[in-house]
Amino acid sequence: VRRDGVGALLERDMGMLVLPDRGPLRAELRNRVAGWVDEGGVLLRFAGPKVADELAGKPVSGPEAPLLPVPLRRGGRALGGAMSWSDAATLAPFPSDSPFAGLRVPPDAEIQRQVLAEPSLDLDKLTWARLTDGTPLVTAAPRGQGWVVLVHTTANTSWSNLPLSGVFVQMLRRISAMGMGAGGPGGGEGDGALPPHFVLNGFGERVAPGDG
Repeated sequence: VRRDGVGALLERDMGMLVLPDRGPLRAELRNRVAGWVDEGGVLLRFAGPKVADELAGKPVSGPEAPLLPVPLRRGGRALGGAMSWSDAATLAPFPSDSPFAGLRVPPDAEIQRQVLAEPSLDLDKLTWARLTDGTPLVTAAPRGQGWVVLVHTTANTSWSNLPLSGVFVQMLRRISAMGMGAGGPGGGEGDGALPPHFVLNGFGERVAPGDG
């Protein structure tokens, strides 16, 4: 969503809010999102340069906490490429207690970069998906009646090809199914499809709606 669109979305009756790579929310908006999660919403976040640079190194509790399930290390981790000593990482089988349990892990899904979670005693139980080297790829923590979930790589293909795989869609479906449809203060007014900011035409080009 656009930076000015989160507040409008919170007025709607929805079960999941997705934030691609984004820096800190302003205090008033952060409090509204936190309250929405407490009422049963699922906040799904994706990592990227802003998360790695602006949210890492911060605690996940307290009034200034950046709504993350686990504390993050600063910077990021590059895998594969000319500037790395290691190859791109692949996904490990999903844990039996994960919402993704039973999904087939595609052997060709590779992660070139991720943000790392700070080691902690409870990190293992907060991890829903890992790479083959054991580092968390998806972490989640309950907040009130809802959940805060973080995918430790980007929602697009800049850090991995996971978004191009079928399992990515299945993972999103299982996460969205956990939302309780926390109603916004508007009582659900404005429900229905949101107008797109951009669409893809028949040539795969991004255009304004109606310019097909």
